[in-house]
Amino acid sequence: MSDLLRQVQLTQYEILKELDRVAKKHNIRYVLGQGTLLGAVKYKKFIPWDDDIDLLIPYKELKKLIGVFESEADKKYKITNCFIERHFPVAWSKIRNTETLSRPKRYKELPINWGICIDLFPVYSLSNIGFVRKIEYILYKIAAKLLVAEFTKFEEGHGLFVRLLEKIPICIRHLFFKFIIYLLSLHSDNTEYVMTSCKGAKVVKRSLIFGGEESLLFEDEMFPAPKGYHEYLTINYGDYMADLPEELRKGHDLTLGDIEWKI
Repeated sequence: MSDLLRQVQLTQYEILKELDRVAKKHNIRYVLGQGTLLGAVKYKKFIPWDDDIDLLIPYKELKKLIGVFESEADKKYKITNCFIERHFPVAWSKIRNTETLSRPKRYKELPINWGICIDLFPVYSLSNIGFVRKIEYILYKIAAKLLVAEFTKFEEGHGLFVRLLEKIPICIRHLFFKFIIYLLSLHSDNTEYVMTSCKGAKVVKRSLIFGGEESLLFEDEMFPAPKGYHEYLTINYGDYMADLPEELRKGHDLTLGDIEWKI
C-alpha cells in the first residue's frame, strides 16, 4: 500500500467518525456497505487497495442527516448531492472534507467541490408488486443516468444516446430525478424490497440490510453493519472471502496518478 493511499483512507476514516458521532446524537440509522462492509468483515479495516468508504442509509434518514449535519459537524465537513451542487454528477450523496482535494484530471472543468469524501448511498423502498417494482427500478436507472451526463461530457468513446442525454438541459434532468425520488419516497418503510442507489443499483430484500444490526470493527472503532451481511456480500461479490487475483486489486477506475491530491 502506498503512503498516499493510506493518507486518503485515514482522511476518509476521520469523515466516517464525524458522521457516526452526528448520527448517534440524532438517532440516525446507517450501516456499512459495499467494499467498506467487505473490508470490515474480511480485514477489520479498509480493503488494502480500496480508496473509498461506502455507507447505506434509508432515504428518510438521509434527509434527516442533511437537515442537521451542517450545524452539528466540524465546519470543514460538508454534505452534498445534486440538489446542493447544480453540476453534481451522481445519484447519491457525499460528505467531503473541504480542506482537501481529490479531483480527477479529466473532470477538472466540472464546477463542484472535489474534497476527499465518503459515499452515502440512499436506500429506497420499492413496491411489493413485482411489475411495478421493475418499472420503478428502470425509471430510477434512467434518472441516475441523466445525472451522470455531467461526467460523460468530459469523456470520449460514448455513443449517440449518451451524447443526446448530455443535450438535455440540466434543470430538466434534475427535475426528472427529483420526481422519481419523490415517487419512491411515497412508499412506507416496511415494504419487502428496497433498492440500493450505488453504482449498479441492486434490488434486495429489506431484511438483508435493515433486518437487524450488529457492530463490526473497522480500523479501530465499531460501526453498525447489517446482520444479513453474509447474504448481502454474497449477492454483491460471490465468494467474498476468496483472495482476488493481483490484477483485480484496485480501487476506483482511475489510478492515483490520474487524480490531483491535496491532503
